[in-house]
Amino acid sequence: MVSVKMKEEIACNIIERMGMNRGQSNVEIAHGTRTTLSKIEKLKTLMNTYWMLCDAVHQANDFYCDQLMAVMFSLFVHVTIKAYFFFLFLRAGEVFAMISEAAWVLVYICYAVLLVNSGTDVTNSADEMRLVICQLVIKDLNPSLRKQLEVFLLQLLHHNTKFSARGFFQIHNETLTSMAGAVTTYLVILIQFQTERQTT
Repeated sequence: MVSVKMKEEIACNIIERMGMNRGQSNVEIAHGTRTTLSKIEKLKTLMNTYWMLCDAVHQANDFYCDQLMAVMFSLFVHVTIKAYFFFLFLRAGEVFAMISEAAWVLVYICYAVLLVNSGTDVTNSADEMRLVICQLVIKDLNPSLRKQLEVFLLQLLHHNTKFSARGFFQIHNETLTSMAGAVTTYLVILIQFQTERQTT
Protein backbone atom coordinates (compact mmCIF):
# COMPACT_ATOMS: atom_id res chain seq x y z
CA MET A 1 0.00 0.00 0.00
CA VAL A 2 2.82 2.39 0.84
CA SER A 3 4.58 1.73 -2.47
CA VAL A 4 1.32 2.33 -4.38
CA LYS A 5 0.82 5.68 -2.65
CA MET A 6 4.43 6.66 -3.42
CA LYS A 7 3.96 5.77 -7.10
CA GLU A 8 0.80 7.91 -7.24
CA GLU A 9 2.46 10.93 -5.64
CA ILE A 10 5.48 10.78 -7.92
CA ALA A 11 3.33 10.28 -11.02
CA CYS A 12 1.39 13.42 -10.05
CA ASN A 13 4.69 15.25 -9.61
CA ILE A 14 5.89 14.20 -13.07
CA ILE A 15 2.65 15.35 -14.69
CA GLU A 16 2.88 18.63 -12.80
CA ARG A 17 6.48 19.18 -13.94
CA MET A 18 5.50 18.53 -17.54
CA GLY A 19 2.83 21.21 -17.22
CA MET A 20 5.35 23.66 -15.72
CA ASN A 21 7.78 23.10 -18.59
CA ARG A 22 5.13 24.12 -21.17
CA GLY A 23 5.02 27.67 -19.81
CA GLN A 24 2.29 28.66 -17.41
CA SER A 25 1.34 31.94 -15.79
CA ASN A 26 2.90 33.05 -12.49
CA VAL A 27 -0.27 32.15 -10.56
CA GLU A 28 -0.21 28.60 -11.89
CA ILE A 29 3.52 28.29 -11.12
CA ALA A 30 2.96 29.50 -7.54
CA HIS A 31 0.14 26.98 -7.17
CA GLY A 32 2.42 24.29 -8.63
CA THR A 33 5.13 25.14 -6.09
CA ARG A 34 2.67 24.83 -3.21
CA THR A 35 1.39 21.51 -4.48
CA THR A 36 4.98 20.31 -4.98
CA LEU A 37 5.73 21.14 -1.34
CA SER A 38 2.60 19.30 -0.24
CA LYS A 39 3.61 16.34 -2.39
CA ILE A 40 7.06 16.30 -0.77
CA GLU A 41 5.38 16.33 2.64
CA LYS A 42 3.11 13.47 1.57
CA LEU A 43 6.13 11.57 0.30
CA LYS A 44 7.93 12.13 3.62
CA THR A 45 4.85 10.83 5.44
CA LEU A 46 4.79 7.74 3.23
CA MET A 47 8.52 7.19 3.83
CA ASN A 48 7.98 7.45 7.58
CA THR A 49 5.13 4.95 7.28
CA TYR A 50 7.42 2.60 5.37
CA TRP A 51 10.09 2.87 8.10
CA MET A 52 7.45 2.18 10.76
CA LEU A 53 6.45 -0.98 8.87
CA CYS A 54 10.11 -2.03 8.61
CA ASP A 55 10.56 -1.47 12.34
CA ALA A 56 7.48 -3.60 12.97
CA VAL A 57 9.05 -6.38 10.89
CA HIS A 58 12.27 -6.15 12.90
CA GLN A 59 10.41 -6.19 16.21
CA ALA A 60 8.33 -9.18 15.11
CA ASN A 61 11.52 -10.91 13.97
CA ASP A 62 13.19 -10.24 17.32
CA PHE A 63 10.17 -11.43 19.25
CA TYR A 64 9.33 -14.54 17.19
CA CYS A 65 12.79 -15.75 16.13
CA ASP A 66 12.88 -18.42 18.86
CA GLN A 67 9.42 -19.67 17.92
CA LEU A 68 10.33 -19.69 14.22
CA MET A 69 13.41 -21.77 14.95
CA ALA A 70 11.43 -24.23 17.08
CA VAL A 71 8.62 -24.53 14.55
CA MET A 72 10.95 -25.03 11.58
CA PHE A 73 12.96 -27.67 13.45
CA SER A 74 9.76 -29.40 14.56
CA LEU A 75 8.39 -29.40 11.01
CA PHE A 76 11.63 -30.87 9.70
CA VAL A 77 11.61 -33.68 12.28
CA HIS A 78 7.90 -34.43 11.92
CA VAL A 79 7.97 -34.55 8.12
CA THR A 80 11.01 -36.82 8.18
CA ILE A 81 9.52 -39.22 10.75
CA LYS A 82 6.05 -39.30 9.18
CA ALA A 83 7.52 -39.93 5.72
CA TYR A 84 9.64 -42.76 7.16
CA PHE A 85 6.60 -44.39 8.76
CA PHE A 86 4.71 -43.92 5.50
CA PHE A 87 7.44 -45.98 3.82
CA LEU A 88 7.26 -48.66 6.53
CA PHE A 89 3.48 -48.95 6.23
CA LEU A 90 3.78 -49.01 2.46
CA ARG A 91 6.16 -51.98 2.65
CA ALA A 92 3.92 -53.73 5.16
CA GLY A 93 0.82 -53.14 3.03
CA GLU A 94 -1.19 -51.41 5.77
CA VAL A 95 -3.37 -49.09 3.72
CA PHE A 96 -5.19 -47.20 6.49
CA ALA A 97 -1.98 -46.41 8.41
CA MET A 98 -0.27 -45.43 5.16
CA ILE A 99 -3.07 -42.99 4.28
CA SER A 100 -2.96 -41.55 7.79
CA GLU A 101 0.80 -40.94 7.62
CA ALA A 102 0.52 -39.43 4.11
CA ALA A 103 -2.19 -37.05 5.35
CA TRP A 104 0.03 -35.94 8.24
CA VAL A 105 2.95 -35.35 5.89
CA LEU A 106 0.73 -33.17 3.68
CA VAL A 107 -0.57 -31.22 6.70
CA TYR A 108 2.96 -30.47 7.89
CA ILE A 109 4.07 -29.48 4.40
CA CYS A 110 1.09 -27.12 4.02
CA TYR A 111 1.88 -25.57 7.39
CA ALA A 112 5.50 -25.00 6.33
CA VAL A 113 4.40 -23.45 3.04
CA LEU A 114 2.00 -21.06 4.80
CA LEU A 115 4.65 -20.05 7.31
CA VAL A 116 7.37 -19.48 4.75
CA ASN A 117 5.17 -17.69 2.18
CA SER A 118 4.28 -14.91 4.61
CA GLY A 119 7.96 -14.21 5.22
CA THR A 120 8.64 -14.30 1.48
CA ASP A 121 5.81 -11.84 0.78
CA VAL A 122 7.26 -9.31 3.22
CA THR A 123 10.73 -9.65 1.73
CA ASN A 124 9.45 -9.36 -1.84
CA SER A 125 7.46 -6.23 -0.99
CA ALA A 126 10.54 -4.57 0.48
CA ASP A 127 12.61 -5.53 -2.55
CA GLU A 128 9.89 -4.23 -4.88
CA MET A 129 10.01 -0.88 -3.12
CA ARG A 130 13.73 -0.57 -3.92
CA LEU A 131 13.07 -1.23 -7.61
CA VAL A 132 10.24 1.31 -7.72
CA ILE A 133 12.41 4.02 -6.15
CA CYS A 134 15.26 3.23 -8.57
CA GLN A 135 12.91 3.61 -11.53
CA LEU A 136 11.48 6.85 -10.18
CA VAL A 137 14.85 8.48 -9.51
CA ILE A 138 15.73 8.41 -13.23
CA LYS A 139 12.51 10.19 -14.25
CA ASP A 140 12.09 13.95 -14.66
CA LEU A 141 11.28 15.01 -11.11
CA ASN A 142 11.50 18.09 -9.00
CA PRO A 143 15.13 18.31 -7.73
CA SER A 144 14.09 18.38 -4.07
CA LEU A 145 11.86 15.35 -4.60
CA ARG A 146 14.67 13.56 -6.44
CA LYS A 147 17.03 14.29 -3.52
CA GLN A 148 14.50 12.88 -1.04
CA LEU A 149 14.14 9.72 -3.13
CA GLU A 150 17.91 9.28 -3.48
CA VAL A 151 18.39 9.54 0.29
CA PHE A 152 15.53 7.11 0.84
CA LEU A 153 17.04 4.69 -1.69
CA LEU A 154 20.43 4.79 0.04
CA GLN A 155 18.75 4.01 3.34
CA LEU A 156 16.80 1.13 1.78
CA LEU A 157 19.97 -0.49 0.44
CA HIS A 158 21.34 -0.82 3.97
CA HIS A 159 18.10 -2.07 5.49
CA ASN A 160 17.33 -5.77 5.89
CA THR A 161 13.65 -6.75 6.07
CA LYS A 162 13.94 -10.52 6.20
CA PHE A 163 12.66 -12.93 8.79
CA SER A 164 15.16 -15.37 10.24
CA ALA A 165 15.18 -18.22 12.70
CA ARG A 166 17.58 -17.02 15.39
CA GLY A 167 19.90 -15.83 12.62
CA PHE A 168 20.70 -19.41 11.54
CA PHE A 169 18.73 -19.18 8.29
CA GLN A 170 16.30 -16.81 6.65
CA ILE A 171 12.64 -17.67 6.27
CA HIS A 172 11.85 -17.55 2.53
CA ASN A 173 10.85 -19.91 -0.26
CA GLU A 174 14.37 -21.25 -0.72
CA THR A 175 14.11 -22.58 2.83
CA LEU A 176 11.44 -25.02 1.63
CA THR A 177 13.70 -26.47 -1.06
CA SER A 178 16.56 -26.78 1.42
CA MET A 179 14.25 -28.51 3.88
CA ALA A 180 12.97 -30.87 1.18
CA GLY A 181 16.54 -31.80 0.27
CA ALA A 182 17.48 -32.44 3.91
CA VAL A 183 14.32 -34.50 4.54
CA THR A 184 15.02 -36.58 1.43
CA THR A 185 18.62 -37.19 2.51
CA TYR A 186 17.65 -38.32 6.02
CA LEU A 187 14.79 -40.40 4.66
CA VAL A 188 17.12 -42.25 2.29
CA ILE A 189 19.53 -42.93 5.17
CA LEU A 190 16.71 -44.24 7.40
CA ILE A 191 15.35 -46.44 4.63
CA GLN A 192 18.82 -47.84 3.92
CA PHE A 193 19.26 -48.74 7.60
CA GLN A 194 15.83 -50.39 7.57
CA THR A 195 16.55 -52.50 4.47
CA GLU A 196 20.03 -53.50 5.78
CA ARG A 197 18.52 -54.59 9.08
CA GLN A 198 15.93 -56.74 7.33
CA THR A 199 18.47 -58.45 5.04
CA THR A 200 20.77 -59.49 7.92
